[in-house]
Amino acid sequence: MKSCSASTAATALRAAAAGLLAVIILGGAADLRASTRLAQAGGGSESSAATGLPDVDLTGTLLYQIMAAELALQRGDAGPAFATYLSVARQTRDPRIARRAAEIAVAGRAGPQALEATALWHELAPDSREARHAYAMLLAASGRLREAEPLFAVALRESPQPAAELAQIQQALARAEDRQGSFASLERLAAPLLDQPAIAADVQLTLAAGAHQAGLPDRAIAAARAALELRPNDQRIVLAAAQLLARPQGRDDAAGRRQALQLLVESLRRQPQALDIRLAYARLLLADEQRAEAVTQFEQVLAQDAENLDALFALGVLALDGRPPHKRARGYFEGYLQALEKAAGTTHDPDPAYLNLARIAEDERRFDESLQWLKRVEDGPQAFIARVRQAIVLAKMQRVDEARKLLADTSPAGDEQRRQLTLADAQVLREVRRFEESYRVLASALERSPQDATLLYDAAMAAEKIDRIDEMERLLRQLMQLKPDEPHAYNALGYTLADRNQRLQEAYELIDKALKLAPDDAHIVDSMGWVHFRMGNFAKARELLERAYALRPEADIGAHLGEVLWAMGDRDAARRIWRQVRAEEPDNETLSATLARLQVRL
Repeated sequence: MKSCSASTAATALRAAAAGLLAVIILGGAADLRASTRLAQAGGGSESSAATGLPDVDLTGTLLYQIMAAELALQRGDAGPAFATYLSVARQTRDPRIARRAAEIAVAGRAGPQALEATALWHELAPDSREARHAYAMLLAASGRLREAEPLFAVALRESPQPAAELAQIQQALARAEDRQGSFASLERLAAPLLDQPAIAADVQLTLAAGAHQAGLPDRAIAAARAALELRPNDQRIVLAAAQLLARPQGRDDAAGRRQALQLLVESLRRQPQALDIRLAYARLLLADEQRAEAVTQFEQVLAQDAENLDALFALGVLALDGRPPHKRARGYFEGYLQALEKAAGTTHDPDPAYLNLARIAEDERRFDESLQWLKRVEDGPQAFIARVRQAIVLAKMQRVDEARKLLADTSPAGDEQRRQLTLADAQVLREVRRFEESYRVLASALERSPQDATLLYDAAMAAEKIDRIDEMERLLRQLMQLKPDEPHAYNALGYTLADRNQRLQEAYELIDKALKLAPDDAHIVDSMGWVHFRMGNFAKARELLERAYALRPEADIGAHLGEVLWAMGDRDAARRIWRQVRAEEPDNETLSATLARLQVRL
């Protein structure tokens, strides 16, 4: 076997080093294999022009530095790795090494170091579009807008899609602390593009987004309107402008929504078959609390496209509170799942529909069916919720040991899920009337998290169930101090006092405060009606309870309304309400207690 000459060995080392650098920078296993073969073959030296590498002697020391830096990265020591790569990049003048240093700094969220390395990368590869882009983005994020602007201008001139390039630049500029300065820079960059008719509307939309993020609502609206004037029938422009107008503007948000709604109405008059615009209109109506009109718009979408997934799901959710309970909602969710099976390449998820169908079946006391829907949610973000609901349904089936084991076997992903498991365990015990144990579970959790508002509320409700009213009041008073704007704490204490016919004036004041905080909450309206009934104000009580029942036709509210009607002598109306309540929820405790106390048989 012949020995290698010194020059051949040097050539082999250079080839091997070049291959390793390629692997480190580009991650190419094929490059590693090719370089190894070249080294083994002892191939001749390649010129720096052919390889694209600087003409530098890649010594063993240099190679060792790079390998040590990679090992440091694997150990999580990004600082030394960055310093080594930056030093090597300055020695070798290799832009790829500078790029690697920049990547390490960016991954480590080290802004100044990333900017330093990217500046070197751009210096070493001035014609690289990628290097220029990265350097400009980091300059903008660092607030060095005047230095970034010329680089962005070059990128716009060279880009085959300048409107899309400007949109990326706008996002980079938005990260700068000087929001108005960044928008001024955006305007200067956009000015030459506004003279190009094919992209002027897109440029105006980008300006609108930039103005909005800069806190300039009037300028944002003007730019959105300018885009619409240029392309009034372009659905994408219409939707983007409407979305922008509807965003909170830091002043009168309702005015922005009204402008967006009017814009969508005008567009639908011109293009009544535009489904995306109609869907956007329906969603915005919901945001504006125009529920009935939103339902009409979603139904019009289905009239055009009977398998529209967005409309089917939205109508299902909106029908959940309808009467008869859930009947229409079930049909919409089942239709959604059928349409989803036929849809190709959709990002829509079946799991929310499974959860809603499980809820419907549970409310209808079809517990086996509810479990079947819940078991279909096998993984993903809804899986934890499905598992907790399975435990609750099992408890309603009196399978309490199975329910608690399911919860105990569930591994929480963080403190919030751990708390949810505790609350669910307490609810399981409450479902089977093991109220003392339910209270102990919550009290134990409160010892670990004494400032947890949800635990305070649930523990208070559990204390009421075991007739520890003083403890209930203590916990609710603590919750009021912790969250003075939480209406349900005031309502819970006020209702409990009213229901027990105690301290009625104080009960009224507590519920009145809750009602001011949440004037359309059906349960709080119900409480106010009930305290008026206890105080002998029957007419006012009837008015409030009828409103509460219209807002939310639940069994507890119906039972209260029936009792007020009974006390007022309208016993036929009372019986009608009670029969309706019993048909919908035959095991309701409030109704059963009311009928027993009044000695009424339906």
